[in-house]
Amino acid sequence: MNNHIVVKSDAVETRNIPARGERKSMTFREQRAAIETGDDFPQPFSITLDDDQRPYAPGLYQLDLSSLEVNEYKGLKVGRCVRLFGPISAAPVSK
Repeated sequence: MNNHIVVKSDAVETRNIPARGERKSMTFREQRAAIETGDDFPQPFSITLDDDQRPYAPGLYQLDLSSLEVNEYKGLKVGRCVRLFGPISAAPVSK
């Protein structure tokens, strides 16, 4: 089975969280993607982009190994900073 991540659009959504107390305001830049695992439907998720990071172009990607971390129980997990490798091919054309 070949799992991959699909990016259909390079649109970026910006979320602003206002300052509160001593906490400074925060801005998050997110891009939508979905992981294809061979099930009936891809599972959508958000990728948080760095402030100066360009959005991923539409296409098929693989998860970069730098996105993985070892948790406190020595299990593998995806970290907060998701990075993609690719594109391995252009985005499929919707019919």
